[in-house]
Amino acid sequence: MGKNKYFSTKSVFGQLISLIDDSMVQKAVEKYDSDRYVKSFKSQDHLFSMVFCCLEKCNSLREVAQGMLGLSGKEETVRINHLPK
Repeated sequence: MGKNKYFSTKSVFGQLISLIDDSMVQKAVEKYDSDRYVKSFKSQDHLFSMVFCCLEKCNSLREVAQGMLGLSGKEETVRINHLPK
């Protein structure tokens, strides 16, 4: 059996996040100045954590934080700089 050339090492969440264009997010951040007083948890991280929340059908912030702990160590493949605490 040959190797599947369509196999990706990214998770489904990582593949979905890769479809979101960084320039579109950056334009919105600049337009609304949403990262003005932010030190670590920027707008892009917030967007990706809310997408995760919707996909996993989380009911509380604790579920989001605990669910995203499974992504620790994979931040560069998922493009998240800081996980929610």
